[in-house]
Order: sequence, then structure tokens, then C-alpha cells
Amino acid sequence: MNNLLFSLTTIGNNIVSALNGAFGSVGYLILINAIGVVAIAVKLCETQNKKRNGIIFFAILGAICWVTYFVLNGDFTSAIVNLIGAIQMLIFLQRGKKKWADSKWWLVFFLVVQLVCSVITWKDYFSLFPVIGGLVGSVAYFVMDEKAYRYLFLTVVLLWIGNGIARAYVLPLIHDSFAAVSIIIAIIRYNILGEKKKEKPTEEVSEVNPS
Repeated sequence: MNNLLFSLTTIGNNIVSALNGAFGSVGYLILINAIGVVAIAVKLCETQNKKRNGIIFFAILGAICWVTYFVLNGDFTSAIVNLIGAIQMLIFLQRGKKKWADSKWWLVFFLVVQLVCSVITWKDYFSLFPVIGGLVGSVAYFVMDEKAYRYLFLTVVLLWIGNGIARAYVLPLIHDSFAAVSIIIAIIRYNILGEKKKEKPTEEVSEVNPS
């Protein structure tokens, strides 16, 4: 296990050194921050999307952005965790379309993978934030109900905000804060106000045709 972590760290450091030499310190910093900003914009698109397919599409795109971001920061382990998340969402996107993708064993499989990755990357008690966030995130992207997804995803975002505060990750903290505000707005728009709009015609019919 230690050898694996050492190898991943070495690979990450080599990538950072090579790219830093190619772009220069300032250019490299601009590149990293630009990718982080794109990830924030993609997250806003994800949380404001009404349909499940659109939600997962932008979630996959966001995960790819964060894979790139962490690789450029030399954090190869976090990049792998995000890559696993993107793969899991690609499979979950096929739910309701392909019979093989509907199996609940996929959820079990990815929960186990998340736990294994969490053990490999465990640092301290602050690691509980991403561990629980990853597990709840797997459930959020597995469910077919968009409303349930939004409530679950709000929980995930709050956990990652806790991780950003604990680790002093500025850009991810900004990203997760925007995501929290965006998902709360989406819950109000689609889960709360959307339900009231559906109930209103029924109430009007009752008034016109009293029983």
C-alpha cells in the first residue's frame, strides 16, 4: 500500500515538474486556476439542469475538469478518485436505457471502490468529509429521481465544503460554495415551487366543480 502511494506521488511530481517547465511558473498557475474556474461553471450548469441526463452529463464533464486540476497539482490520488467518479456516472447514465446498467450491484461495486480508495488516501479525521461525501455522491448519481438527487447532492456539497474549510482548499471551497447556492436554488425551483405549480390546477378544478 505504501509503495503504491509512493509511486503515485512520484508520477504526480514528475508530471508537475514537466508541465511547470513547459509553461513557466506564472503560466502554469494561470492554467490551473483557469481549469478550476471552468469546473465551477460546469457545476453551476449541472445543478441548474432539470433532467437527470443533463445533470449527469455536466457532472462527468466537471469530474474530468477536477481530474485535470488535481493532476496539475501533483495530487494523483485525488485525480484517480475523480476519474472513478466519472466512470461510475457514465454507467449510471445508462440506467433506464440499458438493462445491464439497472443492476443495483453497480452501486454496491462503486461504494466498495470508494471505500478502498478512501483507505488508500486516508490522512486524518478530516478525511471523513470526502469519504462520506464520496459514498453519498455514489447514491446521488445512482438514483433515478431528480428530486431525490438534489437533496442528496446538497448533502455531498456541504461535506465537501467542510473538507475545503478543514484543508484550506481555496478554489475547491469557492466551487463547492457556488454549488451549494446553486443546488439550493434548484431545490426551490424544481422540488418546492415545481410541486406547487402541479398542485394548483387540481385546486382550481376543485373550485369550479365542487363535490
